[in-house]
Amino acid sequence: MTALSQGQMFQYAEQQALNAVFLKAQSPAVANTYLALSTTAIGALQSTEVSMAGASINEYATASGYARQNYNPTAASAASPSQLWNSAQITWGPFTAAPGTAQWGIACDAVSGTAAHTIAAFLLSSTRTPAIGDSLQAAAGTGAAGVGFICQV
Repeated sequence: MTALSQGQMFQYAEQQALNAVFLKAQSPAVANTYLALSTTAIGALQSTEVSMAGASINEYATASGYARQNYNPTAASAASPSQLWNSAQITWGPFTAAPGTAQWGIACDAVSGTAAHTIAAFLLSSTRTPAIGDSLQAAAGTGAAGVGFICQV
């Protein structure tokens, strides 16, 4: 297994991209993607996780008032390396129980459930430990996916 570092895609996304680019399979249909929060320590998130059920994912618990939020990325930029980013502010919370320390944002393809496919990992610009009543926000343009991206929450 390979630990993820900032800016890497999960195995599922790598396979989808290669199959589409080399015309082996039609790309998935246009749909929403969502941003989850994870408490996994830096260096422990595994690139081989293909769903949110993965042992190294450690998503915030919904019992804390947490829910995945629509990522709503822009179209990929016409540059090399090409990037995309969140087009609007993203807000999680307010939390009804202390959810723990967020280390990562994880893009996935379903608003809830462990069957959601993992797409990419966003290392937060700094860890956040919200208290009861707090919310976390990512400003528009701060969750850029591409090479060396960072999510500022």
